Amino acid sequence: MTLGNDFAGTIVAVGERVTAFAVGDRVYGVKPVSRDGSHASHVVANAACARKAPAHSSAQDLAALPYGFITMWLAARAAGLTRENAAGKKVLVHGASGGLGTLALQTLSAWGARVTAIAKASDFSACRKAGAVEVVDRTQNPFAGLRGEFDATLNFATWDDEAALLSCLREGALGHATTLHPLLQNFDEAGWVGGAIRTLNQKREMRKRLPKGARNYAWVLFRPEAEALSEMARLAELGRLSLPIGTRTPLREAAEAFAHVRRRPAGRTLLIP
Repeated sequence: MTLGNDFAGTIVAVGERVTAFAVGDRVYGVKPVSRDGSHASHVVANAACARKAPAHSSAQDLAALPYGFITMWLAARAAGLTRENAAGKKVLVHGASGGLGTLALQTLSAWGARVTAIAKASDFSACRKAGAVEVVDRTQNPFAGLRGEFDATLNFATWDDEAALLSCLREGALGHATTLHPLLQNFDEAGWVGGAIRTLNQKREMRKRLPKGARNYAWVLFRPEAEALSEMARLAELGRLSLPIGTRTPLREAAEAFAHVRRRPAGRTLLIP
């Protein structure tokens, strides 16, 4: 099995029906979850899952964006937020200093939303730079003063805070989405039938906590999404998206890169052919 979803590089060959790209184009994009991943010197990718790299951007740095951006975009849409309706909406992002959270702050602020970030104090400056209008210390009972205030909430931090986040929605809110949920764990522990029953029960219990009139509640899993890729490319072209790169490791030293990631350092880890 070859791991990896994100990729960036230069096209060396195209399929006979591909017209949007040519040999020599700098591109970046994402591969679906499979056994044929992107941690390799050469990658075969579906043209629909790639976008041209902006001339002003490092292709390597762009490789940090697609998987995280698409996952974040799917969560925002599942909560009811879109580029068209986000302007003026109050949005609470939990886990705002991580990769998904940072991309959410950058994207939602670009869409015109008023975003409150929950993060540790050392990350306040980075959250404000990414677009947060308010930052709340996650170590100081962050939800106590936020109840009933928001049009949408996003959980990129921990399942343990799911119910508390739902209490922060106002009546008639758009809704909530989380990428931190026990879906896969449920199937691992209880099998297909038992896992499905457990998941339905957990989601039903959480939906009961939505305030009156709130529309959406969702658990989000990654999947390639062309609309998300196009929005990512638009924002990247405008210079609105970036993630800090912590280390760049040659592909031949991939084991060292994985060991580095397990230590949970700041910044993204890139494998460089």
